[in-house]
Amino acid sequence: MIVRPLDGAVSARAGSGSDRLRVLFVAKRFPYPADTGGKIRTARLLEQLSRRLDITLVSNVEHPKDDPYLSEVGKLCARFEPVSWQEVAKGSPRFYAQVLRRVASRYPVSVANDYSPPLAERIRACLARDRYDLLVCDFVQPSVNLGAGIDCPVLLFQHNVESMIFERHARTAGSAPLRWFWRSQWRKMERFEREACRRFAGVVAVSEADRALFGERFGARRTFAIPTAVDAQYFRPGTGPTVDGRLVFTGSMDWLPNEDAILYFVDEILPRVAARVPTVSLAVVGRRPSPRLSRRLAERPDVIVTGRVDDVRPHMESADVFVIPLRIGGGTRIKAYEAMAMAKPVVSTPVGIEGLPVRDGEHFVLAERADDFAGAVVRLLQEPGYRHHLGQAARRFVESSCSWSSAATAFMDACRALARTPITTTR
Repeated sequence: MIVRPLDGAVSARAGSGSDRLRVLFVAKRFPYPADTGGKIRTARLLEQLSRRLDITLVSNVEHPKDDPYLSEVGKLCARFEPVSWQEVAKGSPRFYAQVLRRVASRYPVSVANDYSPPLAERIRACLARDRYDLLVCDFVQPSVNLGAGIDCPVLLFQHNVESMIFERHARTAGSAPLRWFWRSQWRKMERFEREACRRFAGVVAVSEADRALFGERFGARRTFAIPTAVDAQYFRPGTGPTVDGRLVFTGSMDWLPNEDAILYFVDEILPRVAARVPTVSLAVVGRRPSPRLSRRLAERPDVIVTGRVDDVRPHMESADVFVIPLRIGGGTRIKAYEAMAMAKPVVSTPVGIEGLPVRDGEHFVLAERADDFAGAVVRLLQEPGYRHHLGQAARRFVESSCSWSSAATAFMDACRALARTPITTTR
């Protein structure tokens, strides 16, 4: 079947078979560039699923930032429905003004921020114009744009238990006003997640632990789990030398849990390591470090903040140890598998590694307290043989067990279970 774009739509690829399941996939943010954990997961799954399903992708597009990547949309879908928008920069005066305006909303601020009349109207137009067997909503926040009367099942793709992230913010907040804010957001998000889980036909989680929570705590009708994955051909061990004593952390630095992790590491863990390994240094690799983080780290010669990079692999390759000092978060961390695929030994807090089927001491080192974390890093820096053994074992695990094809197959099974018409395409 030749897919012909209608007004406002872009035909991404011809040849979508009529026997394929027709899916309307709603993503608040355009998946490219895949420079956050959520966008990586969405992009890689769509790249796989678009070979098996007839997908119409509806997402916001931010001009001119997203323009260089629009030519790649054919990897993701058969038809693309772009909606123009402009994101308010995190940490800007306008961003904080927006938070203050919405703090009294019945919705958590992140949900109120994701409400978009143009996006909601485009979704309604797609549903009125074409018949779909399934609607997939990527993350819970954009589900605020899904009106009543949708005539096909809705599958909610939950990369995180969002209210758990807010709960952890509340428990680690350093001041009474912040604790009040995060407790309020936690309550609102828990209510919103519960309503969404009960409203829609099913929920896909990214770990078995999250899947159980969505069923037991939030009352989801049908729950599914997909494995976390990594491209082990793209992330592979390098051949170049490492920088003596170099540690590395990768992640979007405009995400508060990542900022909290780095400030915690620099304040509580790095000095303990430096006392025993004076040459230690930390590379913080990721987009949009906040002004607060930049100020805090500006006087630290042992900390390198790169900002956004086109390729994280050279920075990972040059490091001896990959650290994940997260205290706040949800879902699973793709960064852990990326490091393991490059045969880098990983030291992580329980939050940093939760939901992944890996074993402490075999695939990574688990450390909850700052002293234990520092001790694990020191041992890895001082024992090259131990570093090599742990990294190679981790590489073997992800290479054999963590492909995007397997994750897409699990997602396809969830689609098959909820679709209103049977799938006749073979996998």
